[in-house]
This record gives sequence, C-alpha cells and structure tokens, in this order.
Amino acid sequence: MTTKHLIIKSLILVLLLPAFALAQYKTESIWPGLAPGSENIKDQEQWSENSKVSNVYQPNITPFLVKTDSALKPALLIVPGGGYRSIAMNKEGYKLAQWANENGISAFVLKYRLNEVDGLRDAQRAMSYLRKNAKKFNIDENKIGVMGFSAGAHLSGLLTMNRYPIKKYDQLDTFSPKPNFWIPVYGVFGNIFGRWGSHYPIEDIPPIFIVHADNDSRVPSLNSVDLYSQLKRMGASAELHIYEYGEHGFALEEDRGVAVSSTVENWSQRCIAWLKVKNIL
Repeated sequence: MTTKHLIIKSLILVLLLPAFALAQYKTESIWPGLAPGSENIKDQEQWSENSKVSNVYQPNITPFLVKTDSALKPALLIVPGGGYRSIAMNKEGYKLAQWANENGISAFVLKYRLNEVDGLRDAQRAMSYLRKNAKKFNIDENKIGVMGFSAGAHLSGLLTMNRYPIKKYDQLDTFSPKPNFWIPVYGVFGNIFGRWGSHYPIEDIPPIFIVHADNDSRVPSLNSVDLYSQLKRMGASAELHIYEYGEHGFALEEDRGVAVSSTVENWSQRCIAWLKVKNIL
C-alpha cells in the first residue's frame, strides 16, 4: 500500500470516529512514568471507532468533576468492561461519568491494564490517588465508591473484597484503596472473595448495589444472585435488582438500538435513590 493510500485510509478512519473520540478529555496518571511491568511492552494502544481501547500499558483516570458549588461531592471510580480484551471507554465510562455529574457525583473513568493482577493494582492506585487528592478534586474522601460493568464489575469486586497485602510502590500506596460503596452491573464474580471467603470481616464490606438482566446471554444473572446470597450469609448490606429483559451491556441504554424491557432503563434512577438512602448523596 502506498503512502498516499495510507494517508487516505487514516483520514477516512478519523472521519468515521464519533465526536467524543476526538474530544481531548484531560487524564491524570496514577503511576509515575510507566506502570511497573509495562516497561518492555512494544505494542501501541489501539482505539476502535466505537471508542474501545486495547493493548493498555499506561493506565490513567479521566476526571469528570461537579463544580456547581463548594460543597464536597461524593465520588465514583468507574470501571468499564470489555472482557479483559478491551475497555468500552465511552459506553460504560464517559457516558456514566456524565450521568454521575448530572446527579451531583464527581466521577473518574479508569483505563486499566487488561489482566487481573495489573488491573487490580491500577484500580487500587486509582482509589488511593483519589483519596490523596480529595482536596484537589473537592470530593469527600469518606464517600468514594466504585462502579463496574461486566469485566469491570469483576475488577471492581476484586478491589472491594480482596485484602491481600499491597506491596507499596511509593507514598501513594499509604492511602486506603478501599471503596466506601460498590455498584457492580452485569458482572461475574467467581474469585473476588479470595482466601477469606465467608470468614471475611463484615465491617470491611461496604454497601453494595447489584444490577443484572435475567436474559443476559453472556454472563448469567445467577452470578449476581450468588454474589448477593454470599453477601447476605456474611451479614453485608446489599441490594439486588434483576430485570427480566436487558441482555448484556445495557449500560444507560440510549445507544443500544434494540428493543429491551423498559424496566431495565430505570436501574440508574434506583441507584440514585439507593445512594440517597445510604446518605452518600
């Protein structure tokens, strides 16, 4: 292929990208320099035209801040899904951050490395980063939660429930990575309890709001039912919403282009109501 053809192809791809993919969201690094373990990676990050990113080697967060007044805001670390193969940054990230802002919550979208071990360290670093910089972001350090979708729900579960000791990299790791609340949406949760299992201390489990569709063909809703059952056996505070229809990946619904149950569309309103009941909002 000639240079001319490559240039033309690149221009066509740019024109096909939606406007949000071209917007320069400000990001903040959660590691100084390259993240540990990424030093020898040679593949470049790949962004698709529907704003999914793969080959992540430099994790970061994208802040969406509420600036309506000087009062401290609750905060939400948003972990989009993608099966640990890519990350749906727009559909399960930026759009949810905008929804959070509309409801008075400052949000931070996490771009993480695509394996459980490195991804968990990235999520822990992000949570610690928010606590360290709570004043800078004008957020309440005691009201910082995490919301995850699909694989992001699994990763956010590891962040919430796993208590393996962290090997401290620098001073940032002295700030707690523990979320104050957890919102998993159509997730799979097989190993999130780690070695503690049912003996996990109840006081360490934050309030949890679980969402799933019963006709999910990728991740059966029994994953969320089993999670809820385990949490209740442990005496945790949890709320479970199973909708008959919605399939997998419904997020905020507006861009699915398919008919789904109207009831699944109200999960986000129920979530806001739950946050108010828990005095987070």
